[in-house]
Amino acid sequence: MIKVDVTLTDDTLIQLRAALNGFLGSNGGKIMPRTKAAFNQASKLIQKSWQNWAMGGSIAGAADIKNPSPNLARSIKIRGIGDFDVSIETDSSYMERIQNGVAEFDMKDTYPYGKKSRVSKKGIPYLIIPFQWGTPNGKGGARAHFGNTIPQVVYEILKSKEFKKSIKTEEIHIEKNYSGENIERAGYDWGDRLGLNDILDAAGDEGISTNVLGMVRMKANSKSTYFTFRVISANSAANSWKRKAIPSNDVVSAVEKATRKDVEALLQEGLEQELGL
Repeated sequence: MIKVDVTLTDDTLIQLRAALNGFLGSNGGKIMPRTKAAFNQASKLIQKSWQNWAMGGSIAGAADIKNPSPNLARSIKIRGIGDFDVSIETDSSYMERIQNGVAEFDMKDTYPYGKKSRVSKKGIPYLIIPFQWGTPNGKGGARAHFGNTIPQVVYEILKSKEFKKSIKTEEIHIEKNYSGENIERAGYDWGDRLGLNDILDAAGDEGISTNVLGMVRMKANSKSTYFTFRVISANSAANSWKRKAIPSNDVVSAVEKATRKDVEALLQEGLEQELGL
């Protein structure tokens, strides 16, 4: 759990802390409604600042988010503990990785042996990993909620009538994983896959990453989704699936610092109105 705590403990309010001691808890908001309203407003200010960062905004003291996430923004919630004690928090694992960082690890050590693993005819464990791609926006650029965006020239090929869609069928078959468990596998009627010649024809004078090779267009109700697939096995080349360490990005401290003056001003104003100052 990553969180920002808000309580009446700031130095600017220390002279009023003693007077509030008897009001903290369930009765505080009734006895001091203006202060309670200001406290709620301050909490929302912190929440909005954090959510704005999650959607791609900048905040002093923290690096910008690499992949803006509406899901992360929605996960940032206000949890009341007492009338003058709240926590702005998220249980997002994505935010936890950003805040605390991630040590380097080799995906080969675990991924080929998991629940959805498969075993080759030679007895080598492997895993097929799907990568979903976002379609370009109206200007041909990336959409905020996708880490991978299809280049516009490639998208024109994929959405053409000539490019056959792939379909997930109702067929289910059983296949053992590395641990010998029987795992249900979905069936597919595969259509076209983006080939090297497609990329060369589309690229022109501009280069296009070979990461799009093998991309399929999946039929999803009335829309389409786009995927590439890669295989990680116990025999994959050394360092080919090694995920680099991600340094910690102390967004929580940056949010606290960026909103501190406004929060203090709101609380001070609410208390002064309450006391007729």
